[in-house]
Amino acid sequence: MRHYHKILGGGLLALSAVLAAAPALAGDDCDAPVEHWQSRDAVRRMASEKGWQVQRLKIDDGCYEVRGTDANGRGFKAKIDPETLEVVELRQRDHKRERERDREREHRSGGVPAAAGGQGPATAPSPLFTPGTAPRGQVE
Repeated sequence: MRHYHKILGGGLLALSAVLAAAPALAGDDCDAPVEHWQSRDAVRRMASEKGWQVQRLKIDDGCYEVRGTDANGRGFKAKIDPETLEVVELRQRDHKRERERDREREHRSGGVPAAAGGQGPATAPSPLFTPGTAPRGQVE
């Protein structure tokens, strides 16, 4: 019986080590040394060559992160390798699909907009701000 506990304990230890290392293996992180990075202006030029309109440029997980619109006017978020300026990850935003999804949620919740948390009219909380009135709230 003790032998079983040793095997089980060793297996759990190995599993926890693998799970702890998993975030370090994330494929969308960049690990180029800062001295090898290309400038933000180079990122903006690369984006312009692709037909992108940059709305935001920041650094996240060691990568440049670009938010903007592509040549077709669709919103996107891209992670860019700071050394090679290659796209590491690209997520397109489809506003039409998002609106359709919100309408479907509203329909399923009985006509309450998705912003209300999908709660039905009977359980909807009273609004904090009502147009034409003073804000209501309680500080504890």
